[in-house]
Amino acid sequence: MALLDHTGKPFPSWMLQGKPMGGANLTGSRSAITTMSMEWVDPASVGEMLRSASQGNSQAWQEFCELIEQKDLHYLGVLSTRKRTVSQLPITVEDAGPSPDQKKQSEFVRDWIAKGILQRSLFDMLDAIAKGFSVMALQWNTETGCWPTRLIWRPQRWFDVSYQDGETIMLRQDVGSGVTPDMAGAVPEMGFSSIPDRSAVIHRHPSWSGLTIDQGLTRAIAFNSLFKMFSNRDWGVFVQAFGIPIRVGKFGRDSTQDDRDILWQAIVSSAGQLGIMIPESMMMEFVEPKNGAGASDVHERRCKWLDEQTSKAVLGQTGTTDARQGTHAAAAVHRQVQDDIERSDAMLLAHTVNEQLVRPMIDMSFGAPNDGNYPVVKIGRPDEAPLAEVIAAVQNLGPQGFKIRADDLYSRMNLTPPEEGDVVVGMIAQPQVPLPAKDQPAQVKPPKQLPSRDPVPTVRGPQAVSQEPQVAVSTHAQLGRLLSLHVQDNGPLLIDMMTQSTARRANSALKGMEDQVREELEASSSLQDFESRISALDLDDEAFANAMTSAVLVMEMAGEAEVLERMRDGG
Repeated sequence: MALLDHTGKPFPSWMLQGKPMGGANLTGSRSAITTMSMEWVDPASVGEMLRSASQGNSQAWQEFCELIEQKDLHYLGVLSTRKRTVSQLPITVEDAGPSPDQKKQSEFVRDWIAKGILQRSLFDMLDAIAKGFSVMALQWNTETGCWPTRLIWRPQRWFDVSYQDGETIMLRQDVGSGVTPDMAGAVPEMGFSSIPDRSAVIHRHPSWSGLTIDQGLTRAIAFNSLFKMFSNRDWGVFVQAFGIPIRVGKFGRDSTQDDRDILWQAIVSSAGQLGIMIPESMMMEFVEPKNGAGASDVHERRCKWLDEQTSKAVLGQTGTTDARQGTHAAAAVHRQVQDDIERSDAMLLAHTVNEQLVRPMIDMSFGAPNDGNYPVVKIGRPDEAPLAEVIAAVQNLGPQGFKIRADDLYSRMNLTPPEEGDVVVGMIAQPQVPLPAKDQPAQVKPPKQLPSRDPVPTVRGPQAVSQEPQVAVSTHAQLGRLLSLHVQDNGPLLIDMMTQSTARRANSALKGMEDQVREELEASSSLQDFESRISALDLDDEAFANAMTSAVLVMEMAGEAEVLERMRDGG
C-alpha cells in the first residue's frame, strides 16, 4: 500500500527510500575533489570565469569562490562573522491562528525546531551570501509526521543557474547518463536535470538587485582579494630583500685562496646564503627605499586598505574589524549598521524556511490549511530596549511610581531569582508589612469648636440643640473672617510668615523622629533586625501632628470665611 500525501498522490520513491538528492559521483560532473590552485589564477582567468558564469557555466567560478575564501583570511573572517551572527539568532514560531488545529500545527513546527536540525544548518544555508545561492538536500522522516531529519549542504559547483531565465537552479548531470527513475519528471538538458520538489532547500541571498545568475558577494570582492594577494607577495619579496641583514666580507689583494675560502665559510656560517664576498678595493652599496612606491610600509598600507574595502562589502562598515583609538561614537554607528544587515539576512533566511520547509511539513503532515495560513517561523532578536536603558528607567522612574515585574528584569538579564538558602549578593526586597497603629502617619484632626464668649442660655429641648451650633459656627466664621482680612491687608508677607512658622515647627518635630530612626539603624546588625527595631519603636509624633493640625485649622478657617463673605455679598 503506497503512502499518500494530503492530495491523495503517493510520496516520491526517493523520499520514502531516504536517499538525499544530488550526491557526489566518483568520476563525473559532481566530483568531491577540486584541483583549482591559485598558482595559475590571474586577473585574465578570473575575468573569463565571470563571463562564463554569466552565460550559465559557473563550475570554474564556484571553485574559485571556494578557493578565495581559503586564501583570503580577512574575507574568510568577516564572511564567517556575518554567517555565524545570524545562525545563532533565536528562532520562534507564531501560530497561524487561534483554532486548536492551528495551535497543533505550530507546536509540531516548534518540536522540530527544538531538535536543532534547522539551527545547525543555518550557517551552510548562508553560504548563499558569497555565492548567490545555496542548496541543502533534504532527508525526510515519514513515520510520525513528515519533517526533515537532515539538511545536507551540496557544493554550488554541482549546480548551475539557467542562462535562459537567470533564476532556475539545475543539477549537473553527466551527458548521456540519463535521469534516474527516482527523479520523476526531470528532463535532462545540456548535461543538467531539474531538482525534484521538496528534495532540497534552495536559498537565494542577493547582495544587490538582480538575477541569481549574477549574484554572490564574491563577485564584488574577487579582484580586491586578488590584488591584495599580489601586494602580499610583493611584500614578502621586499622583506626578503631588505628585512634581513646582509653580511659583506672583504678580502685584500695579498689574500690567498685559502684565506678567501675561510672568509666565505665564516659568511655562510653566520648568515646562511644571505652574504657576499668582494675584494677590499671594491665597493657595493645597498640602497633601501625610503618614501614613495618603495617605502617599507607601502605594501602593508595597501593590504590594510584593501581589507577595509572587503569589510565594507561584507559587513557594511569597518568599525568591528579595525579598532582605532578615539572612535567610540563611530563604533556605535558601525554596530548599528551591522545590526541592520543582521536583520535583513535573518528576514531572507526566515522567508526561505517558511516557504520551503514549514509549508511542506504542514501540507504532508496535516494537509494544506483551508484558509491558507501556516505557522510563521521568525529568526532574530526581539525589538527591546538596551539593558542599560531599562535599568536607568527603573532607577529614575521608580521613585515616580513606575513599576516593573522583578521576573521580567531577571529574564532580561538571563538571571534566576534566588531561592531560600542561596548565597546572594545585594539586598533582597522585603515584603511590605503594615505598620502598627502607633507608626501610622499622623491624621489631621478636625478643628475643635471654639467656645462662645456670649452666654448661652440653658434651655432644654429642641430649641437648645438648634442654638449651640449656630453660636459655634458664628464664632468660627468671625475668626476666619479676621484671618481673611489680615491676609488681604498684608498680602503675601503674612502668608510667607505663616508658612515659615509652620515649616519650623514641623521640621523640628520631624528631626526628632529622624534621630530616633537613625539611632536604631546604626545599632542594627541586619535588615531584619532593623525591621524589628522599627516595629517596636515608639516615635513621638505629637509635636508634628500639632504643628500640621494648627496649620490646617488656620487655612480652613480663612477659606470658610472667604466663602461666607462671598455668599453674604452675593445675597
